[in-house]
Amino acid sequence: MRIGQNPNIKKELDLSKSSHRVIIPIYIPNSEGYFEGSFDVLKTCVQSLLQTINSDTKITLISNASSDEVNEFIGELYRSGKIDRAVFNAENVGKMNAIIAEARASFETYVTYSDADVFFDKGWLKQTYTMFDSVRSAGFVSMNPTPKNMSLASSTIVANFWKFLGKAQRTSEVCDYSDLEHFHKSIGKDEEHTRDMFDNTRVTCVGDNYIIGAGHFCCTVVRSPVLDKTPRGMSNIAAAGGSENVFLDVPLDKTGLWRLSSPRAYVWHMGNILDKKWADEKLRSLEGFKQDAFRFDDLPGRKVRFTTSLIPYNLRPKIAAGMKKFKLFD
Repeated sequence: MRIGQNPNIKKELDLSKSSHRVIIPIYIPNSEGYFEGSFDVLKTCVQSLLQTINSDTKITLISNASSDEVNEFIGELYRSGKIDRAVFNAENVGKMNAIIAEARASFETYVTYSDADVFFDKGWLKQTYTMFDSVRSAGFVSMNPTPKNMSLASSTIVANFWKFLGKAQRTSEVCDYSDLEHFHKSIGKDEEHTRDMFDNTRVTCVGDNYIIGAGHFCCTVVRSPVLDKTPRGMSNIAAAGGSENVFLDVPLDKTGLWRLSSPRAYVWHMGNILDKKWADEKLRSLEGFKQDAFRFDDLPGRKVRFTTSLIPYNLRPKIAAGMKKFKLFD
């Protein structure tokens, strides 16, 4: 039985629409073993993010069956208005399933996917905006320099080969050694790996030394084109293990848009153990920082080169593999 009329039937909503959203999936089920230091890392991640965004950016935190302590932390951030969406999954649905579901439920034009162990440095947001603004064919931007990762952008390589043929530069001319070293240490690589990459790699760039190729522990994508190419099914992989390739890399590749990383690090991978001295120094460096106002919706529309559509997608990875085999790029 219904009595009276719902007061919201004719009510108009006053929605202050943002055009950029950060989505962070979180899986910290306990504070033991591998996860012993993860909660401290998460708190540092969130603090750095809140200090480096402007009003155009909204935040979603997704708990994938995390502990009560972590869920309470997320809930308090929501109740205090520091984030506008908090999602609590009773079961761990997996990293990419959580991200894609929230991206589909969002309205923002640009979406940043981030792991929960990322430190956001001052200027990361403006640099992201600037790279999209400077390169109209950019569809995927990372704030961590990633040379030697061009093979994950094969549509760009094949359809735009003429544009960057012979334009490779030495790594030392493009990005900083310490930026690469920090990232490699955070994922368990030794210094020899960094020296190898820095000394021997020639990287191809567009724009202001924007490196072609990028990783995805923290990246910003143009939401609609990528989601249009994303599989509708679910990934059965909890984290990594190829799920990013299926649900993020290949969909972006099919759009024909560029995949780029910045020439210097604006975000830092912390891993599962917090280096407190380093983190405290980085947080102190953010004191007093205020990101200026701009909107991602003010960016020009994305532009895909006509030549991209001339080559069927199933052929592009094969052509790119052949180009790599003959050392046309690293």
